[in-house]
Amino acid sequence: MVIEHCIQTRAAFVTCPCCYGFIQNTSKFNFPKSEQFKKTLSYKEHMILCRFADQTAVQLPPQRRLVGKQCMCLVDLDRARAAEERGYSVQVISMEPESCSPKNNMIVGIPI
Repeated sequence: MVIEHCIQTRAAFVTCPCCYGFIQNTSKFNFPKSEQFKKTLSYKEHMILCRFADQTAVQLPPQRRLVGKQCMCLVDLDRARAAEERGYSVQVISMEPESCSPKNNMIVGIPI
């Protein structure tokens, strides 16, 4: 919702998303966000991706955390592509050190 508000007002943004498992369609927001992902994933498949993206807690087995991180990156890539489709230059980066947070991706967007 923060990214969407920034896009509507043509503001630059830096976000650190969390709680991927709580993403869902509402009256104002539909998922996937980007045209690229809409061509590939159904809403149900996107929700499954989001549930896996929430699996990054340190107490989980390393392989499961890795899959969670990969899914998290895909969800954020969808967000980034949606902003790019609306005239933004966007980067998805991870905060350092990676141990600072299990949800350590940042999405940075600048209107072009």
